Amino acid sequence: MATARENGLEHFFGIPGGGSPLELIEAGRQAGVQFVNVSHESSAAIAAAYYGLLKGTAGLAMSIRGVGAANLAGGVANVYFERLPLVGICEAPPVSSSATESVQQCDQPRLFEGISGYQSTLTANGAPQMIREAFARAVDGHPTPSVLHFPAGLGEVEDARISSRERSPESPFVDQPAFANLREFVKKHRRLAILAGADVIRCGATRELLAFAEATEAAVLVTMDARGVFPETHPRWAGVFLGLFNPNIIESAVFQQSDAAVFIGVDAMMTHVPWKLELPTCELSARPGYSSMSSPIVRVSGDLKSTLQRLTGQPRSGFREVQIQKLRSSILQYFKRPVKARFAAQDIIEITRELLPDDGVLLSETGAFICMLEHLWLVNRPGTYLGTSGGRTMGLTVPGALGARLADRKRPMVGIGADGSLLLRLGELEAFARNGIALPLVIINDQALGTMKARQRARGFADCGLDLHAVDFSAVARACGLEGVIVETPEAFRRELARALTCDRTTLIDARVDPQAYQDSFGPTIGDLSRFSQG
Repeated sequence: MATARENGLEHFFGIPGGGSPLELIEAGRQAGVQFVNVSHESSAAIAAAYYGLLKGTAGLAMSIRGVGAANLAGGVANVYFERLPLVGICEAPPVSSSATESVQQCDQPRLFEGISGYQSTLTANGAPQMIREAFARAVDGHPTPSVLHFPAGLGEVEDARISSRERSPESPFVDQPAFANLREFVKKHRRLAILAGADVIRCGATRELLAFAEATEAAVLVTMDARGVFPETHPRWAGVFLGLFNPNIIESAVFQQSDAAVFIGVDAMMTHVPWKLELPTCELSARPGYSSMSSPIVRVSGDLKSTLQRLTGQPRSGFREVQIQKLRSSILQYFKRPVKARFAAQDIIEITRELLPDDGVLLSETGAFICMLEHLWLVNRPGTYLGTSGGRTMGLTVPGALGARLADRKRPMVGIGADGSLLLRLGELEAFARNGIALPLVIINDQALGTMKARQRARGFADCGLDLHAVDFSAVARACGLEGVIVETPEAFRRELARALTCDRTTLIDARVDPQAYQDSFGPTIGDLSRFSQG
């Protein structure tokens, strides 16, 4: 707890048990790190990760052993795929009994093997260094969860059990022959598509990226985790890369017009399927150990900022800005508000964008609306859009908003989620009231798992099993001590969102959109334009 406080934490999250968790809560109280009890350990991991993200460090989540650790593993998996910083600490059975099958005992480290970058079973002598290492590794390069196991009888533990993935160190040095080949690659190809990732933000190279894009007259795509790495109101910004490679989507339209692609600080996790284009690529990678998204002709690893500075030379002709905007317009037409809809997700996005200040934060999750946000919600500053990325995770918004608001009480924030996702996290609404959290939670309610219903229809399957019972989420919110309202028109939504942004407690806005129009809007997000061809 002292180490957590030194890392800037004032809160940690979890569900307690009767052993070491109670001691951790008391130690946190004495150190000035308040415990936040939540309804499920997976929520604790997500809330802690968003809390850490806004604090510029790793958040801390706690669980009991056995089933608690297994529940925490679900949240750690969400955090792993979303590239968020977390340290999880699990109560564990005594090391002497770890091989014995009994109540709430299992091989806990195996639960976390594929979804953590660092694990250790604490020892009395080694614990301080292990804890510092866990926090350091969680934020080193690509954020990856660290997991600590706190065994009963800690003083009896002599040998540490450590599982650690090798992390390539940062290097200021760039291989000169490789850089010469990179420069030649850029010089040779005239119509470049830049694919920029979040490592550009971590390396402080956003200005250098902008200068390089302008000098080469490139079209710029950004990965799902890198919103704001390039100003999205800039005429060279094309859109968000999803890695679907389908026709009728923005990335395919850009790549078809390009003669090469330059990957800059890209995380290979940020694509739905492996790279499948024959387009020649080169890559600027922040670290040599990072995986490549494609098989680049030339790859240069090292400091992105200095590499981009050296690579940016005299301006030359490439994509005309009007060409890029024409490509965007050809795709954006499929995201227009449905003309006959009484209330649509597009209304929610447009009104929220209008009312949320430029420095405000939008938190979101997966749903039929997520690609609408990636096309219609323009982001100019890193850290102002916290939506699902490589995980495409349901149930992020509520715990994410809880952690984010506890980390920053003053910044304007809005959470946008969906009914199916909220049903995963209803128990956490009480934590909003208990902790004095105030922000609007907008729940797009079509009374179905809308994305999956759209996929079901697209594959010719019968409409089966994906409708939800009509739930009055506003009433649930009020029962938990929050404000709750139902809105069914754009005018009502505008009025209630404006009020919620100044309310002293959280307002859940149950936004009853037109179900069919909402579900039909999913097709264009993956390039399925069948409903347009049908008129």
